[in-house]
Amino acid sequence: MLALANAFVLLKEGLDMKRAFPVFAFLASLVLGGCSNFDAEWDRRLHTPPLDLFDGCWKGEWRSAVNGHNGDLRAIVTLTGDSNYSIRYHALYGPKALPIPFQYTLDSVKVGREGEVFKIEGAIDMGLFGKYSYDGQCVGDSYKSTYISEYDRGVFDLKRAGKLLPPAGGGKK
Repeated sequence: MLALANAFVLLKEGLDMKRAFPVFAFLASLVLGGCSNFDAEWDRRLHTPPLDLFDGCWKGEWRSAVNGHNGDLRAIVTLTGDSNYSIRYHALYGPKALPIPFQYTLDSVKVGREGEVFKIEGAIDMGLFGKYSYDGQCVGDSYKSTYISEYDRGVFDLKRAGKLLPPAGGGKK
């Protein structure tokens, strides 16, 4: 989502469509090819008890503070080790009638915890689309985060998807 948004900014700033089309076609094939994989994982995880209060499926929207763009956003949070998580995002960008899907994964995210508050911060280098930093927290059924890049800044506003099932094996609460 963020990468495609930045690609549209590059188009607006003068990159001609003849040169940009092959890039968009390649990105679209990568993005669309992974959608069914995300959906399958989403369905599986939606019916699996979380390992803790952050682990699991989250659903909401992203909003740009720069240009007002927004779209649907889903996240699959997976506890991978002691205080380490993988966060897989799937976002929609563009018009509601024909949205463009985009996904990316934050691997090895170190998450701090103070009581029932999970604190997330870090940065990811998205190559051609630059470096993004993020800062957020999860409290109960609410997961909010801000993001900042060279081209954009905004928020992720998510709520737990589905019912919170009892933790697997009586896991950490």
